[in-house]
Amino acid sequence: MTDITKLMRPHLVKVTTYHGVDPTEELARLAGIKPEDVTRLNANENPYGSPTSVTDALKDIAVHLYPDPEQRKLRAKLAEYTGQPVERVMAGAGGDEIIDLLLRLFTEPGQKLIDCEPTFGMYAFCARIADASVVMVPRKDDWSIDIEGVLDAIDDDTRLIFLASPNNPTGNLLTEQEARALLDTGLILTIDETYYEFCGKTLCHLLDEYENLVILRSFSKWAGIAGLRVGYCIGSETMIRHLMDIKQPYNINAAAEAAAIAALDNRDEVLERAHILVEQRKRLEATLNELDGVYFYPSEGNFLLCRFVGRSAREVYEGLGKRGIFVRLFEQDRLEESLRISAGTPEQTDRMIEAITEILSGSH
Repeated sequence: MTDITKLMRPHLVKVTTYHGVDPTEELARLAGIKPEDVTRLNANENPYGSPTSVTDALKDIAVHLYPDPEQRKLRAKLAEYTGQPVERVMAGAGGDEIIDLLLRLFTEPGQKLIDCEPTFGMYAFCARIADASVVMVPRKDDWSIDIEGVLDAIDDDTRLIFLASPNNPTGNLLTEQEARALLDTGLILTIDETYYEFCGKTLCHLLDEYENLVILRSFSKWAGIAGLRVGYCIGSETMIRHLMDIKQPYNINAAAEAAAIAALDNRDEVLERAHILVEQRKRLEATLNELDGVYFYPSEGNFLLCRFVGRSAREVYEGLGKRGIFVRLFEQDRLEESLRISAGTPEQTDRMIEAITEILSGSH
């Protein structure tokens, strides 16, 4: 038998993969409960989904026809939504595709991406797939960027810096001063604003000054269409033109395009659901403030990073899982006593408050 691994690219034979969340049915099986009893607070999804004004757009799609490779309608809507010229926007199959395209466009094997952990794992994962080198510059104790550390890490092989704002899982923002310091290096700075709709804070205005800036956003969280995989980026005309040149021709499928356009057309209704999630995050914050043994970091997203004292994060994680509530557990050393909890509906917040109070008090 031929050993086909010998024909593979060596860096992909044993790659550290990115593990997403399991589907509801699998979570239910693991917990020994019914799928309808699962509370998913582990993926920062919008539990409300999309309103009927969005889902109705999925009817009567001409699925026998290829979608528009130039994304004309969607890019026009994105331009109107962001206040940017249409030549500055491009949609991707989730933000993940755009991360991958940026690495393809700007790095050759061995060239470097600077990443600041703890953060979203797809930056480093896509770099590994592209055979780029990942230089980790850990965040400070308050989760802010170690600007001096990043500047010291830059050398002739460095091409890209990826930073999320708000950062996942810590919830804090990148400041304009920090962004300018990094943009002034001339490297490509990608600011991931996936959670923009939950905080309303952006550094998009810096695009008028810096051609090396890319803003990355998503429909997965605020618009409740994570399953359709739609993201987009805003950059200079030169940046967008070259990204359009190398993307897959039909990267946004017809259903995803229709749903994204409908979400933008009905943004007030969709954003109202996002605002409810912010209110529920604040409600959870107020409860946790009254409990001993748990602390949370201030968040600008639809989630909270919570640190536990006196009980291990895994013990709390397993206790919640037995009650059908699933949150995000981390393997990184700096997060070993922390869990990320997504904001949910009022009913889901009720369940979380009851469960975490019982667990921390030692009740079963």
